[in-house]
Amino acid sequence: MNQTFQINTLHRGRYMLCFFVLLFVFGGISSYIPLSEIYKIIIVLFTIPIILYTAVKVSQRPSTWILDSESLTIAFTQETHVYPIADIDHLRSLTRSGGNLYVIYLRKKSPARYWRNKLFQADDDTLALHEALVQSDIEYFKF
Repeated sequence: MNQTFQINTLHRGRYMLCFFVLLFVFGGISSYIPLSEIYKIIIVLFTIPIILYTAVKVSQRPSTWILDSESLTIAFTQETHVYPIADIDHLRSLTRSGGNLYVIYLRKKSPARYWRNKLFQADDDTLALHEALVQSDIEYFKF
């Protein structure tokens, strides 16, 4: 019963850093434009979709989730995290505007968090992952 799912995750810290740096850069550049303040604000507001797109593309971190009867494995290109089912207390999927936050609560360690991104992405296997988690021995909550 080895099930594999492709999930569009991103590195949340890199995303936030990139988003705010680009926002400040575009804001700083607009301050040198010889226009009234209202036009500068409008210019920055219209650059937000470009900033958002760039931040998402820079911080992409696609993952492969493998669920079997003994463990949940989350594999990225550079690293792999293995969580034995016996060590998982429960798993929560919290819906966010740009995707989901998966929080894996472990019995003896601090929780692990993974950000699923759905902005500017093709569909992934999140619905199939949801169904598999409901059917598994992991206590799963979707909010």
